[in-house]
Amino acid sequence: MKKKKIRKKLILVVSHSSWWKKKKYRKETFSILKKYKDDGYKLKKIKKLEQNTLTIDSRVFKEYFLLK
Repeated sequence: MKKKKIRKKLILVVSHSSWWKKKKYRKETFSILKKYKDDGYKLKKIKKLEQNTLTIDSRVFKEYFLLK
């Protein structure tokens, strides 16, 4: 019997222009990815998302593709 692969796509904040928010967001992203790793997921690919220049938002997002 062939086992079906489970795929997940996460969009997480990885950076910010403020140093303390950057630290906060990276810590949150780490804890989320660690939780998925402990559940048996492996990181397949990371894609950086383009920033919207029309907004004031200075967060940087990345898209994580996980495979189990």
